[in-house]
Amino acid sequence: MRNGSTADPVVQLAPSVTDQQASQQRQSTAQLLAATDANLNKISARQLSTSQQDMVNQIRNYVQQAKEAEKAGDLQRARNLAFKAQLLSDDVLRH
Repeated sequence: MRNGSTADPVVQLAPSVTDQQASQQRQSTAQLLAATDANLNKISARQLSTSQQDMVNQIRNYVQQAKEAEKAGDLQRARNLAFKAQLLSDDVLRH
């Protein structure tokens, strides 16, 4: 309370999602992370340049951040990070 007045209103920054939407986001994140993991397994058998190894490290960083975001309940961020990891792993795999 400020100077004895009423309490400040609660502001919700994250958009509310239904249970079904949350379930879909979790499923999408899991699929993206599984595809990324499959790509990383294929990549691990190859000789990588320094820049490719840096990209693999970034992919692993995105994966870790995605898992942490999901654990914290930030499902949109988790999905976005998983998507970035999957795109980057596709790129490394192609080159």
